[in-house]
Amino acid sequence: MGMKRVAPDAVRAWVERTSARQGLPVKVTDRAVIETTVTLLGQARQTGSMRSGSKTVRPRRAGRTTARSSTAAMIAR
Repeated sequence: MGMKRVAPDAVRAWVERTSARQGLPVKVTDRAVIETTVTLLGQARQTGSMRSGSKTVRPRRAGRTTARSSTAAMIAR
């Protein structure tokens, strides 16, 4: 299942509307704010084992098994 692509004009209108509602400028020009945002939102490329979908429980490989006898004759062997 893929994500639906949103038109750039719709995104721009949403950003302008929500920024105005919060009293914020549409564009950020303060370098410290930009660097902090990059640090918070920055993300390295993920490998398959890091993705959320890869964290599902997987079957484990069988380890060594130990047979235990319950009869005296078998225990004596």
